[in-house]
Amino acid sequence: MDFKTDRGMNRATNKVRKQMSTIAPEQLPDPWLVDSTYLLKELSRIRELTLQIPLTLASSLPQNSVIDALWRLEEQLRYLLRLHTAGQNAFAEKATELAAASVPVRAGLKVVSIGSKT
Repeated sequence: MDFKTDRGMNRATNKVRKQMSTIAPEQLPDPWLVDSTYLLKELSRIRELTLQIPLTLASSLPQNSVIDALWRLEEQLRYLLRLHTAGQNAFAEKATELAAASVPVRAGLKVVSIGSKT
């Protein structure tokens, strides 16, 4: 590999790294639409395959970039799963509280009799 090709690979790698590090939380997928178990297993499998590639001087930077990107993606997925779990737990706690309450839940509605002058 000559110097020009190596420099081009560095530019491409830097571009990918910049794109991966600039993902805003609003751009992440909805956690309810993600098959989390499958994705975590697949990320782990791909990372293991990447680690089995024989290491050479020319392939070390791209290989490290792939491993880093997979690790970041896995961490983002774990974060989304924690958010999802926290939301489900909060919903279950609120439902339990409401079910235990003897007074029916009202959303600030006022009962008005039709035909009365109050």
